[in-house]
Amino acid sequence: MSDYANKPKATGNIFKNGYKNKQTHPDYKSTITINAELLREMVEFIKQDTRREKGVDLSIAMWDRVSKNPNPKTGEHAQYFYTVVEIDTYKSDKAKAEQEATDDVFAEASVKSDSFEEEDIPF
Repeated sequence: MSDYANKPKATGNIFKNGYKNKQTHPDYKSTITINAELLREMVEFIKQDTRREKGVDLSIAMWDRVSKNPNPKTGEHAQYFYTVVEIDTYKSDKAKAEQEATDDVFAEASVKSDSFEEEDIPF
């Protein structure tokens, strides 16, 4: 778990959409900047991805927060979501583990078949 703090991630805040005029407008809105370090890791992840459909899965975590400073117009403290975005490696780690297990089974079967000799055949 000590590696968690060192993983590149993007953080931001998602606020209630103050410009929502229609039902079709989003309830919450934000812009989160993907920093160069996280972007490099995403590109490297795609290069090394062995899955058929390559891509980067992003893990998004959100915490309810209340702003420390009140809004100057309303005097109210804004509620928002503190948000962390990072690469979710669960699917690729699972696929790698499955591939390694399959490779191990084939390697073991190959070793067994190499030790098989013609004189072992009963006919």
